[in-house]
Amino acid sequence: MFKKRVAFIVDSDASYRRRFSLALRHQGLETRAFSSDADLIEAASYLPAGCVLLAIRGPERSGLDTIRNLLAQRSDMPVIVMRVDPTIREAVQALRAGAVDCLPIPCPMAKVRLALDYAYEILPAKVAHQQFIGEAAALRAHLTSREEDVLKRIVGGMTNRQIALDLAIGVRTVEMHRGNIMQKLRMDNLVALIRFATLAGIAGSDEDAA
Repeated sequence: MFKKRVAFIVDSDASYRRRFSLALRHQGLETRAFSSDADLIEAASYLPAGCVLLAIRGPERSGLDTIRNLLAQRSDMPVIVMRVDPTIREAVQALRAGAVDCLPIPCPMAKVRLALDYAYEILPAKVAHQQFIGEAAALRAHLTSREEDVLKRIVGGMTNRQIALDLAIGVRTVEMHRGNIMQKLRMDNLVALIRFATLAGIAGSDEDAA
């Protein structure tokens, strides 16, 4: 699917950043280097899909917020964390935050390639998901605030009557909103609507939480 494999290297160590970038180019990858995670996140919306190699230096930095912020903005950019002598706890935290691997610094190129191969293997699915999120946001933008209220309660498993009681509106009004939601989101059945909401990250509101 991708003619070029792009790797984004983030490392505050300029010397290591240059050497690592050169080594990856010799492996046939296209590389772009950043001196800080803030620079990467600032440029993320303009970058093509690719894999991020995030070097975290210093015990005081976890990098977890960077991983979460980047993936929230670009789910089509798998993150490989790199640390000096990473502990099991640090590796687990990185994976739970959304990274696909955690490698030591320095790391044998063969091991780096294995991690990159996996990241590029899952990249098409992540690109498709990122595209879906964009399309879902565009469709969802057509919903009114009341339709959003109704949608969240549908996702939460509430019936039309429960939604009507919860929002202090009539059942027929709920049915009207429900029909508008289905039309605006281009859904033809409830299962498709629930799947759409789940993939789009729309949290449900249930009767107990209301």
